[in-house]
Amino acid sequence: MEQGSQRRGTGMEDSMNFPDVSECVRKFEEAEQSTAEARKLAERDIDYRDGKQWTAAEEAALVKRGQPVVTYNRIMRKITYLKGLETQTRKDPKAFPRTPGDDGSAQAATDALRYVCDDQDWDSKRSEAFEDILVPGSGVIMVGAQKVRDGIDPVLINIPWDRFFHDPYSRRIDFSDASYMGIITWMDCDDVKAKYPGSDEIVEETWQSSRSGETYDDRPRYNLWADYKRRRVRIIEMYFLHKGVWHIAVFTRAGYLSDPEPSPYFDVDSQPECPLKAVSAYIDRDNNRFGEVRMMISPQDEINKRRSKGLHLINSRQLRVSRLAEVEHGQDASAIKREMAKPDGMIRAESGEVEVLGTSDMAAANFQMLQEAKAEIDLLGPNAALAGKNENASSGRAILAQQQGGMVEVAVLMDRLRHLSLMVYRSIWARIKQYWDAPRWVRVSGDEQNLKWVGLNQPRTMLDIAKERLQGDPQAEAKLALLAQDPQSQMVMETKNAVAEMDIDIIIDEGMDTPTVQAEQFDMLSKMMPSMTQLPPEALELLVTASSLRDKDKLLEIIDRMRQQQAQPDPMQQQMQQLGLAQAQATVGETQSKTAKNMADAESKRASAGTDMMAAQANALSQAQAMGAGI
Repeated sequence: MEQGSQRRGTGMEDSMNFPDVSECVRKFEEAEQSTAEARKLAERDIDYRDGKQWTAAEEAALVKRGQPVVTYNRIMRKITYLKGLETQTRKDPKAFPRTPGDDGSAQAATDALRYVCDDQDWDSKRSEAFEDILVPGSGVIMVGAQKVRDGIDPVLINIPWDRFFHDPYSRRIDFSDASYMGIITWMDCDDVKAKYPGSDEIVEETWQSSRSGETYDDRPRYNLWADYKRRRVRIIEMYFLHKGVWHIAVFTRAGYLSDPEPSPYFDVDSQPECPLKAVSAYIDRDNNRFGEVRMMISPQDEINKRRSKGLHLINSRQLRVSRLAEVEHGQDASAIKREMAKPDGMIRAESGEVEVLGTSDMAAANFQMLQEAKAEIDLLGPNAALAGKNENASSGRAILAQQQGGMVEVAVLMDRLRHLSLMVYRSIWARIKQYWDAPRWVRVSGDEQNLKWVGLNQPRTMLDIAKERLQGDPQAEAKLALLAQDPQSQMVMETKNAVAEMDIDIIIDEGMDTPTVQAEQFDMLSKMMPSMTQLPPEALELLVTASSLRDKDKLLEIIDRMRQQQAQPDPMQQQMQQLGLAQAQATVGETQSKTAKNMADAESKRASAGTDMMAAQANALSQAQAMGAGI
């Protein structure tokens, strides 16, 4: 794996006095020998998961006895359900600010985390690790780094359980007290020599002098450090604590292929860390780690054996044959037995010479014990109600109570997975802080119609800041043109979403969504909906935050988009409003014009009426004067 060329000062670059390679070899062989029995049982658990539940000796004995080899693989059903439960309860990581002013940075960090998870197909790798937790007992994820076109990106690698070794004295579920952990790899001798120049002598010495081994080989089961058929040697990549600092060494039995040095991967505090994140389902008092399958082995064996024995009893008969029947009819007991086993078999005998003995009591008792064995394995892990297969409980409240009982046991396993996920997310963020120091754009929306991007480590000049602050100012264009003439406007004033300066907390909301719980949540949301449609976004956000709804983050994101849409009206709506305003203004102008015309017409009519009246008065006066003169 490419680890990148970036290194930060840790004050440990001059670490010297490392132990000889023989000490590292001793630690690895100690881990191998101490966990040999646990690994052997883990391999058996995997076989049971895969339906290989009879040994070769048992199958041979059954065939010789004429008893059927019956396998009812109820373990696979349990594991399949738990894997499906993990698939349905996946949650994305979310970063929260540690200080009041880091809200925007926390959202950018959330987007960066989700980008890495999508890019590395984290969902499928997490499912593989969860299956390793359930069956062999431990799931391991390596959070490393690799060179890409844009620089160095975090990389997630699922380490198979049989390629992982650890400090056998570690007692914690998450190996946090382990002093060393590592990975086993088999490589062709020529490939090792090409990858590690100058290692020819070490490789040849290892290949010629090594013996023994089991689980960690690939899969030759006769050499510990070498495979003579393909000329391969076993390479160990070990992370170990040296003077309180995590170091890395790559070696084989004869010597170091890469000298010990501080781990190239740093935590959020810029200190070397172990990139291997591992969690076990359970651990016993002898530090042996095991999974959920271990507790199902005994009832599964009983189910198979009692089922096979019950069928054998049903199809078999016990006979009492008198010696007289053998002597007089020339039939020995074996011949009579074979004939009686046939559905249409017939023998010649007098009454009392051959007696069929009933075995129904043994068959009934065997099938009764079979039912108890089935009930026992059904109680382990998810019960029938949690899996939605209980036909006896008709009440919804009864179903919910049984589901909650099943979730009590399942919750432990889901908590183990949640703890592993949280460790992986924190290490991803540490890699981002370590390697992402240049400007970078990350796509955070897969919707082709509404692509969303977030910028990290984006330099902002004085002109960029001014553009943001002058939004909505009618004179913004003129002011920005004037500012652009100043050479200092291109000076970088700050860095937006500077990854190295972000201080965040990462959490995940893991839980189990059962049909009954989902129905209750849907009913609650349906009752809230009428009031939600009448509330402003601020009040709606407060209501959702105070509720007990699951996946509240998604609802809050929708509310935030509603607020943004209200703050930025639709351009089409604005155009329609402007068109309506123009139409209203035109109507008002037309009305005003008509009013002025009507007033002018009225004034003209009044003036004409006044003229006519004055003319009538003058005419009347003239007539009156003429009449007076005639008198």
